[in-house]
Amino acid sequence: MERREFLRRLTLGLAAGWVGGRWWWPASARAGPPGLRLALLADAHLLDGDARRAPARALARAVAEIRSLRPAPDLVLFAGDLAHDGNPRALAMGREILTDLPGSLVAVRGEGDGAAAWIRLFGEDRFSRSYPGFHLLGLHTALTASPQGPVFEVGKEQRGWLAGELARLDPATPLVVLSHAPLDKIFRPWGQWTRDGSQVMGLLSRFPRVYCFHGHVHRAADSFQLAAFSHDLMGPDNLFLTENRKPQTENHPLPATAWPLPSPLQGTPAAPGPGLGPQGCGWGLASLGGESLEYHPQLWQA
Repeated sequence: MERREFLRRLTLGLAAGWVGGRWWWPASARAGPPGLRLALLADAHLLDGDARRAPARALARAVAEIRSLRPAPDLVLFAGDLAHDGNPRALAMGREILTDLPGSLVAVRGEGDGAAAWIRLFGEDRFSRSYPGFHLLGLHTALTASPQGPVFEVGKEQRGWLAGELARLDPATPLVVLSHAPLDKIFRPWGQWTRDGSQVMGLLSRFPRVYCFHGHVHRAADSFQLAAFSHDLMGPDNLFLTENRKPQTENHPLPATAWPLPSPLQGTPAAPGPGLGPQGCGWGLASLGGESLEYHPQLWQA
């Protein structure tokens, strides 16, 4: 059986077996204005082109459940790491699975996705697009070297591009910002650290409604409930956590479809790697209307 036919049957089977008509938008989402319903995915970590592997089946499960939504989302956001180590066959298979999504797909690249194959399949790393009721910005967070170890960075050139895009927008426009790594400093030992995130947030500060979605942390808990802690272990570039401050934006980490991680406060897993789960994995729903955004993680229990 050709892979495309196998993937089609797999998605249909998962839709019948897992979904069964259970998935509906929350009442608040159904009451929102049309065109502002979002489904969100991240971190599939596909190893290769084998659709029988657990990460591929998990991604197909998420796609099947999103297909069952009534009403269907008008936009699906993917926050990077479709592949685990840049394997072009993994990216191609992931693209095939994602073609079964309803509505339009917009994606940013993760550090596991490579560059050339990703751009060929999904387009440029960054984007700026207007939709009814909000403006969507996609930022590429590149993994770069530093004396204290690898960190993510948006970069000077991309920050200049962002400043130009923001200058064209009315500050009253709600912003939805999609990135792979969090635009903040959460936990450096696990690479959850964007060195110039505070500069990016400074550019966004004149907009009163900014909703940031990111992948990479493989967990739906907001900043790992570490906001009450403040550590200054390495001067201005803290090792552990950003300064204790109330953010002016809403930051929403997305669950992975494969490889869930615990909170850093629970310690590093003994054998972290893709394919574990599905408990704690899943996807997300968001609805934007009026003066607020509502986000609802859809986490799998089995």
